[in-house]
Amino acid sequence: MTTMTVPERYGESVLSPNWHAELERLIAMAEVADRTTTRTLHELGLRPDWQCLEVGAGAGTVATWLAGQVPDGSVLATDIDTRWLEPAAAPNLRVSKHDIVLDPLPVSTFDLIHARFVLEHLPERDTVIAKLCRSLRPGGLLVIESIASFPIASCATPAFRDAMHAIESTLAATIGTDAAWPRAFPAPLQQHGLAQVSASVHIPATGGRNASARCWSHTLTQLRPRIAEHTPQALPAVDEALRLLDLPDFFDLAFATAICWGRNIKTQ
Repeated sequence: MTTMTVPERYGESVLSPNWHAELERLIAMAEVADRTTTRTLHELGLRPDWQCLEVGAGAGTVATWLAGQVPDGSVLATDIDTRWLEPAAAPNLRVSKHDIVLDPLPVSTFDLIHARFVLEHLPERDTVIAKLCRSLRPGGLLVIESIASFPIASCATPAFRDAMHAIESTLAATIGTDAAWPRAFPAPLQQHGLAQVSASVHIPATGGRNASARCWSHTLTQLRPRIAEHTPQALPAVDEALRLLDLPDFFDLAFATAICWGRNIKTQ
């Protein structure tokens, strides 16, 4: 079991919904990631009668899309802060304020559980995976997407590389993020008894003022004061990276999105 003590949790002040541009950051993130998410779920056999759980639903783009894909089923969208989920309107979409670490989940309920950019930020991720697995119906599918830092070492631009490493180290120090954890995918699902497991990786180009560039620019801007606390020597690289991300001709590779999935083959 993963255990560690960290000063705070995601959303309290680090990557907080109270930051003035957090919604814009989440929308840019969704623009980068949603196409990969929806393609993955389609390829895994999403069915119109499935009961779905979207964990850490954020701005609600995946939950809203899922609701349209399961007209004979339902979607429960949860987050610790639901301010951007409440306007989501669909007869089969329900929103609930829920802490995936502390709050219970119903057992043997969902055909699909999807969590994107959630578990890598939770020191209790092993316990959470066990909880999610128990909440799957027989035959149910768990899909996890996480940021993964392994491409950063080969960044072509030293300042951009150092700024991305500053994000990684600051998130680790403040909220316990482990961006190296996804490099083991799909082993975490195998370890929790799921079958038919596999994994894939998506590495979008960051630059040209595209959505990925906007996302990382927002992230660096929000985290800059915390980077100053934990790795002040990285501030020149952070400022240079912010300059580069605003240029139309800058491109590099940042964090990857690592995806893993598996099925509950246990019977009732």
